[in-house]
Amino acid sequence: MIVSHRKVLSKARDISNILSPLFPIYNDKHIRLATCVTFISLSLTSLAQSSAPANDFAITLERRSCLGNCPDYEVTILANGSVRYEGRWYVRVKGIRQTVIPVSTVQELAQEVRDKNFFQWQEKKFICIDYPEVHITAISEGRRKHVLEGCNTPGKVLKLADEIDRISGAYAWVGHSKQP
Repeated sequence: MIVSHRKVLSKARDISNILSPLFPIYNDKHIRLATCVTFISLSLTSLAQSSAPANDFAITLERRSCLGNCPDYEVTILANGSVRYEGRWYVRVKGIRQTVIPVSTVQELAQEVRDKNFFQWQEKKFICIDYPEVHITAISEGRRKHVLEGCNTPGKVLKLADEIDRISGAYAWVGHSKQP
């Protein structure tokens, strides 16, 4: 929110004209200055709140096993940096593990999801026999989106899945060969 100084001064004059009779001890300059400071403070507070990250951001990657020995696990990243991993089959670490990553890293991921228009991606409803399934579900700003890649087709779903693995640290638990 950008506010011009002329608008601020105009608002300050309007408010000082109203307040001057109520506070005769202070002259017009004092009231205008106090009004400007208050108005600017409120504007900056509003700006800071509008640029804050959405606290409802969450993204879950679920890789489901194939008929062979494909890893089967789920990892969720929350806006506060919490990461929850659950390893099920063909992973180095089975069970639930939790860690924390920097909030700034989560904010970068949330921005990437927005920049790539994730919430407009086409939803596939089919899978191929004996291929691992990749499910990604994201929640942001009250919206929820689920995408599926069930035929291991190279593309944006698998790229985002690899990015979630990397950011969350899931590679360490999965024992994934793509670990950076």
